[in-house]
Amino acid sequence: MRIKLVLLITCCFLLVNSEAYAISKKKLNDRIERYNNYLDEVMEIPDTEIPSNLLKSCKGILIMRQYKAGFIFGVKGGSGVALKRDKETGKWSAPTFVTNAEGSFGFQIGGQAIDAILLIMNKSGVESLLQAKCKLGVDVSVAAGPVGRDAEAKIGPDTAFLVYSKAKGLYGGISLEGGIITQDNKANKKFYGKEVTVKEIFKGEVDVPEEANVLIKTLDKYCN
Repeated sequence: MRIKLVLLITCCFLLVNSEAYAISKKKLNDRIERYNNYLDEVMEIPDTEIPSNLLKSCKGILIMRQYKAGFIFGVKGGSGVALKRDKETGKWSAPTFVTNAEGSFGFQIGGQAIDAILLIMNKSGVESLLQAKCKLGVDVSVAAGPVGRDAEAKIGPDTAFLVYSKAKGLYGGISLEGGIITQDNKANKKFYGKEVTVKEIFKGEVDVPEEANVLIKTLDKYCN
């Protein structure tokens, strides 16, 4: 049994690191397509659908896939993409890539893949992604995303991120950890063919690549 657990942890660890280090334009395009499919999946199921009024009022969106594995000591990592929404025009920026990776300690066992959508609800949430590193729940506040027509009334004014997530796999126990989001400058350089900053992307100074249009069209569909 212990051998199987070790193998499971090793596989998850290798999967996380293969995404982090083996960056190619095709892999980045595949990520965007995967995030787009996940957004469609979430919005087409009544029990998980994000209220359209929250999508219309959000300042941006972050879509991620995170991997967890652990047997006493754990490893967590993943990747994602963030887009800012212009307050005046309602248009989405080009995407910026992010990563999430850290260790944890606690009573834990098993492995898990977690897809998550984080709505950016205020200025602090947007500014946190302009930093090299942001710890969710510490640097900015995070809350579980509400559902239903009165969802907006349930959100505190200081809430920076609303999280909608779905887990695949088995993960049991309690671990002491916080989600750390970091800029993925290598992925951005590979995707855009040059060095760009998150600030430039969010300010609309970077053209939206054709590969990102499918995700933006999907976001527009659910915001209207």
